[in-house]
Amino acid sequence: MHWLKPLPVALLPVTLLTTSCALLEDEQEIPLSEVPPAVLAAAQQAVPGIVIEEAELEKEDGQTVYELSGSADGREYEIEISGTGEILEVEED
Repeated sequence: MHWLKPLPVALLPVTLLTTSCALLEDEQEIPLSEVPPAVLAAAQQAVPGIVIEEAELEKEDGQTVYELSGSADGREYEIEISGTGEILEVEED
């Protein structure tokens, strides 16, 4: 008789959490032309002189969030901004 080895019980919550988080994340790359002017202005305020290279639109806790990636002064940045132009996070890579 062939027995299957069950997953260790300790791994089950991690597997479920990882799977459910991936299902809840809703993000997609969008053209820069679709980023609202208020969001672009907020990015410039957060990192003066930034050149935005790509944008993603995400849903976080039901809120629309734009993640903009770009560079300024030889440094790479990721900026998260709400749909209303509120700066949520600035990360230097």
